[in-house]
Amino acid sequence: MQHKNALIVGIRDEDSICYSIACELKRAGYTIYATYQDESTVESVSRVAEDLGFKKIFPYDASKDEDIASLATALQAENVYIDKLVHGISYSTHKGTKFDMPLTDVTWEEFTEAIRVSAFSLVELTGNLLPVLNENASVLTISARWSRVAVANFNIVCAAKAALESIIRGLADSLGQAKAIRVNGISPGHVPTYTLGTIGNRLDILEQAKAASPLLANVRKEDIASMAVSVLENSSVTGMVYPVDAGVGIMG
Repeated sequence: MQHKNALIVGIRDEDSICYSIACELKRAGYTIYATYQDESTVESVSRVAEDLGFKKIFPYDASKDEDIASLATALQAENVYIDKLVHGISYSTHKGTKFDMPLTDVTWEEFTEAIRVSAFSLVELTGNLLPVLNENASVLTISARWSRVAVANFNIVCAAKAALESIIRGLADSLGQAKAIRVNGISPGHVPTYTLGTIGNRLDILEQAKAASPLLANVRKEDIASMAVSVLENSSVTGMVYPVDAGVGIMG
C-alpha cells in the first residue's frame, strides 16, 4: 500500500466531527497528523492522538499569524507531505467567541475575527501549506446548514459559513490550476458536538431535527465521516458542498 498522510485541523475531543473523520481515515490506511488550538485543548487532543495512534500533533490557532507560519515550517522540517487535508475549525469553538446577541450588536472586530477563523483560515492554511501539499492532494472543509438560514443570536457564524462555501469554489479553481488539488466541503446535519451545545439544549435540537427528517432519524457521525473520506478520495469532484443531514434540507 502506498504511504498516505492526512492532516486534520479542528479536532477538539471525541465528540468532534473531525474525530470521526480521523477514525475513518485511520481505517483507510492514512498516517494521521493533527493540530490543537491552545492549552485549553491540548490535553483532549493528545488523548485522542494516543488512542488513535496519530503520528504527531502541532499547535495551531487560526487567529495567530505565527501559528500559521510555524505549522508549515514544522511539517517541512519533518519532511511530511500531505495527501489529504481536513479543515474543521469554526469560530463557534474559538476562545472568546461571543454569542447570544443580535447580529446588529456584533462589532466589526468580532465579525472579521469570525470570518478569519471559520472561513479565511482555509485560504491561509492551504496557501502556507502549498509546498507540502502533494500534487493531486484533496482538501475537505466542514460547513453547516447555517450558511443558508438564520439562527437567532448565532448569525455571525452563519455569515462565516456562507463565506467558507464561497471560498471552497474559489480555492477549487486556484489550487486545481496550481497543483491539481481538489477542494470540497461537507455540510453535516445536527449531531451532538460542542458547537451544538452553544445554540441551545442539544437533546431538544436533535429531537426537532429528527422530527423534520423524512427518515425520522438523526445524522450519525459515522455516516458523516464515511462521506467525508469518500469525497476526499474521489478524484473527479471539486468545488462542491455535500449535505449529510438525513434529508432535513429538502423539507419545506
